[in-house]
Amino acid sequence: MRRSLSALFLLLLSACSSTPAVPGLSAGHVTAGTPSTAFAQRVFDLTNAARAQARTCGTTPYAATTPLTYNAELELSAQAHANDMAVNNYFSHTSQDGRTFDQRVTASGYTWSVVAENIAAGQVTPEEVVQAWLDSEGHCADMMAPDLREIGVGYTPASSGKYGTYWVQDFGTQK
Repeated sequence: MRRSLSALFLLLLSACSSTPAVPGLSAGHVTAGTPSTAFAQRVFDLTNAARAQARTCGTTPYAATTPLTYNAELELSAQAHANDMAVNNYFSHTSQDGRTFDQRVTASGYTWSVVAENIAAGQVTPEEVVQAWLDSEGHCADMMAPDLREIGVGYTPASSGKYGTYWVQDFGTQK
């Protein structure tokens, strides 16, 4: 779970990077509002079901909030990061090339005012990963934040490595 609100940081980032290449996924393949995989669809649905119910994340109560809409640019960013972690066998919000999640989201073409990211590894099903995020105070807060309006989901099974599966939720609100 990471969040960034800095407009100045966004201006500095807008000059960085190009859109990341995502094996098997391109902007023409994903349409706005439609997750590209069944696992992404299920995480999207479960996340919106969670947002529909009031809950407490750690010690902070959250009211039920509006559903997220699905965003293709956020999915490109999330899927690219899940793929990168799987291929390079690491687990971090910071890519091995030093890019942070907000830089990756910006590079995907998403123009944001608020952005957040949840990552997870090792969970086998969408139900397991969403429950793990809800059980974590910071991840739960990202999922319940009413100022976040859109989501993209990435999932990559790894044939080798420490974790076996990698999950990413990128959240945002457009400027």
